[in-house]
Amino acid sequence: MIKATILLALVAIIGCAAAQTTTTQSPASDPCVETATADGFLPHPTECTKYFSCYGGKGYEQTCPDQKYFDPINLLCDIPENVDCVVNNCPPNEIVYLPVNGSCTDFIRCIGGVAYESSCQPGLFFDPALQECNLESEVDCVVNPCTQPPPDPPILEIYPNPGNCKEYILCLNGEGIVRQCAPGLFFDEQATSCVAGFEGDGCTSEIATDAPVMNRALW
Repeated sequence: MIKATILLALVAIIGCAAAQTTTTQSPASDPCVETATADGFLPHPTECTKYFSCYGGKGYEQTCPDQKYFDPINLLCDIPENVDCVVNNCPPNEIVYLPVNGSCTDFIRCIGGVAYESSCQPGLFFDPALQECNLESEVDCVVNPCTQPPPDPPILEIYPNPGNCKEYILCLNGEGIVRQCAPGLFFDEQATSCVAGFEGDGCTSEIATDAPVMNRALW
């Protein structure tokens, strides 16, 4: 009876793990073998969304669900904003600048295959098309300002879009949803609504009014 109970528990645990991650047989390069890790979890050397599960000294490649990143400190899959993961995707013999996932201001300078972490100055975002820092308003990138982890119970979070005063950000389960004001209106941070006004420094508003809004994108 005890053996049967233990067997059922193991089956349940394995089934739960399979539902959360995708497992691949260990590749030719096995970090569990290379680091002599008998049991535990190790980050993937080239991909943030993957990790290795070490069992009996052998590694099994796992993939986090929903494009989440593996957190090597807390040993779990989490949203990219909560994980410090930078993978060297630099070409071996070129000089290129690459964006960093989950950041509008950070980028990677690739020089001869070596990756150097860099950041744009305040008021600038990294522009992947130009491979240079550019004005925030000229770059289609929005920083997720939502509270992490999401509050429980939920609270109303509304933020301006620093790069576009005609847009604002609503938070849903820790994710930012960019919304666009109706034509001719601008988002007022103090009123937390779209208002009638003119497009000047800080998009100064004149007459506050509730206005219909349009979805732009979910990111």
